[in-house]
Amino acid sequence: MTETSVVIPPPTSPSMNESVTTLFFPSVLLRAHIAEHEAIREDLTPEIDAVKSATRNGPHPAWASPVYTTMMTDDGLHRRAGFRALAGIFTREVLAFAERKSVDLDRQAIGVDRCWLNVLGKGDSIDVHNHPNSFYTGIYFVQVPADGARLFLYHPAAEMGFAMPFTRETKLNQRAYVYQPQPGDLLIYESHIVHSFNVHGSDHEHISLCFTASPGVQALPG
Repeated sequence: MTETSVVIPPPTSPSMNESVTTLFFPSVLLRAHIAEHEAIREDLTPEIDAVKSATRNGPHPAWASPVYTTMMTDDGLHRRAGFRALAGIFTREVLAFAERKSVDLDRQAIGVDRCWLNVLGKGDSIDVHNHPNSFYTGIYFVQVPADGARLFLYHPAAEMGFAMPFTRETKLNQRAYVYQPQPGDLLIYESHIVHSFNVHGSDHEHISLCFTASPGVQALPG
């Protein structure tokens, strides 16, 4: 196995009194917007209603909010016929994300291995968590009110439990990336990234499909 590394060049000036700032190990986020999201939502509505009526709530045991999710009770929604077209879009974007990171897809297959439903009602939130034992995590926003919950993606250093004070926030000291989703938005990021949703303040439901992608998983047939 060949290891690769990035060599950081020294400052161009011979003076030892100068320094440079170099970014490395960046956190990468894929953002896509699915143009046909309204038609997808219309097709998915009866499928989502059927899931909600038949599948009991399954939040993570450590979560404090009673938000409805099938994460622990049915994470195979991508295998259902009614979700198959959307699962194909998830697979397409997962492969695009991997290609942008120069993953050798001829040597390492990757595909969607889990998919579940999240529905936030007024006052619901999703506690801080991540998704170990997978490469990538994705979220597709089916229905998002304008005043709905926001997604927070946290800097890995935040897990240390302390931080230096700053005079202003920049990309070099950012502790969290806050995203206000729109219907039809699709996000993919690496699964070690810790994330949460703040309290949902709308009377209308915030509905999303979450998924993970793992190595050795072949794409489902269309």
